[in-house]
Amino acid sequence: MKTRWWVTACVVAILAFTVVGARAADDHNRGNKHNHGQEMKYRRFNNRQRQRAQIYYNQHRNEDGFRHDDRWNNDYEGRLRPGYVFDDDMRRMSRPAPYEMTRGFGRAPRGYRYVVIGGHVVMVDDGYRVHDLIRFDINLGH
Repeated sequence: MKTRWWVTACVVAILAFTVVGARAADDHNRGNKHNHGQEMKYRRFNNRQRQRAQIYYNQHRNEDGFRHDDRWNNDYEGRLRPGYVFDDDMRRMSRPAPYEMTRGFGRAPRGYRYVVIGGHVVMVDDGYRVHDLIRFDINLGH
């Protein structure tokens, strides 16, 4: 009787590990990004927000956040994409986006904010994960 119970328990455990392992391998093969078991969804700027940001940038391109910053380089530029989490240096370089620009965006979704870094407007979550960005054509030369 005890042997039968142990065999049943072992078979159930093996099946459970097999199903969990197969699920993880399937998710990995699909390239899914998960956040607590759900596919990661990124918030996006809409066309109206992009237009308002471009208008603001055209009128204020020489102000803080949009001027050339000696610390900004191609390495930072290459990392700035949805899913990237700001490192400590990028957190220090980022500034809240100007209110005069973002009031045209509407309030940021709960848990998100708009920042300016390297001449871009970026939507980040509370963990500084990039969700979307608006790139401006800026001259990185002095």
